[in-house]
Amino acid sequence: MEHILNMKNREELSLSGIEHIYSFNDTRIELKTVSGDMIIEGEKLDMGKLSIEDGMINVKGNINSIIYSKVSKKDEEGFFKKLFK
Repeated sequence: MEHILNMKNREELSLSGIEHIYSFNDTRIELKTVSGDMIIEGEKLDMGKLSIEDGMINVKGNINSIIYSKVSKKDEEGFFKKLFK
C-alpha cells in the first residue's frame, strides 16, 4: 500500500496508506500510516470521509502542521510496559 498526501490551500487534506487512527479531535489527529506515525495539528479539523478498509481519510479545517515520527505509539507503549514491569 502506498502513502499519498495531497493538500489544497492548507484547508483540505487527502491521505492514503492509513493503517490506524489513534486519536482525533478538532485540533489534533494522531494516526499510523504505512510510512510511520503522523500528527496533524490545526483548528476546526473535521474528518469528512473515512475509510480504514481502503486506508484513506479526508480532513478539512485550518491545517497548521503535519509531523511524521519514526517511533510508533505501539513501540512506545511496549517500551514503557517493559520499563515498568
